[in-house]
Amino acid sequence: MALRRFGKKEGVGVTCLSLTLFVTLGSFLMFSFPNILGAADYPTKPIQIIIPFAPGGGADITGRLVAEKISSLLGQSVVAMNRAGGGGTIATYTVLAAPPDGYTILVVQPPHISAPFLTKGITFNILKDFTTFNLSVTSPSVVVVRKEAPWHTLEDFIADAKKNPGKLTYSTPGYGSTEHFVGEIFKIRTGIDITQIPMEGTAPSVIAVLGGHINITFPHMGVASKYLQAGTLRGLAVNDKQRLKDFPDIPTTTEKGYPGLITATWGGFAVRAETPREIINKLERAFKEALNDKDLIDKFVKTGWIVQNLDAKEAAEFLAQDHQKKSDVAKAINMVPK
Repeated sequence: MALRRFGKKEGVGVTCLSLTLFVTLGSFLMFSFPNILGAADYPTKPIQIIIPFAPGGGADITGRLVAEKISSLLGQSVVAMNRAGGGGTIATYTVLAAPPDGYTILVVQPPHISAPFLTKGITFNILKDFTTFNLSVTSPSVVVVRKEAPWHTLEDFIADAKKNPGKLTYSTPGYGSTEHFVGEIFKIRTGIDITQIPMEGTAPSVIAVLGGHINITFPHMGVASKYLQAGTLRGLAVNDKQRLKDFPDIPTTTEKGYPGLITATWGGFAVRAETPREIINKLERAFKEALNDKDLIDKFVKTGWIVQNLDAKEAAEFLAQDHQKKSDVAKAINMVPK
């Protein structure tokens, strides 16, 4: 059957079939990808930053310090909101349920990596379901003992632990906490056997060492700094490749011959992976500019954080490495989700 032609001019014709396909394709694009249509004008309404933990913690500090600066850069209100619970999963699923349009941003932290290793039924994958467009800050973990402890160097402690396998102890804020993973990485990389004593939170974990009930612990610098400054804790090493400006006398695990011990808590910002690339690029540029601001950097430094300001590509590499470290630990200790 011959197709009737419309609008034929200079040898170019449009058939009923091709016209139908054109209209169908246009409708498909309009209804399947509505976010693309608004990407060029983004943002046109307030943005929410969802903080997965309670006020006062590292995630809260990160989200709120950045929100005000981002608001002025994007010309829209940016509201930081706490959605605590479920070890960060409630906030994560809240963002996953929101449209992938850049108006709902998640503060990401180490529990987003470790959650699937610890909890049954976790259905999100932070590496695949989200795009972390800025890995903002880190706080390296520190190997600390109380000031009266007999170990004055990292080598002292490792040598003693090797002579007494299983007898020395380390405290953590709980099973599956960042400090737990750090402690197990420490055991694997140094070849020692020390026993984890899980406590009910970060403060009790440190207090147990201060009181001489536990031998060693691995808090991040944001927690350890006040005790190191007061002289009540002794830092044996910083789990990093560079010495810290405020504690230049504490050596790094890298210079001690353990580069695999670089461990830190961290914080960043992510949106759903389906978010249009143009919107992600705008967020990436805005957050990069915000975290280059000297006043903002100083505020983070005062709370024990180091500004990294990694873009999406760099953040993906960072998170992949952190995931691999935690995966190695989970396998080594036969960690079973509960």
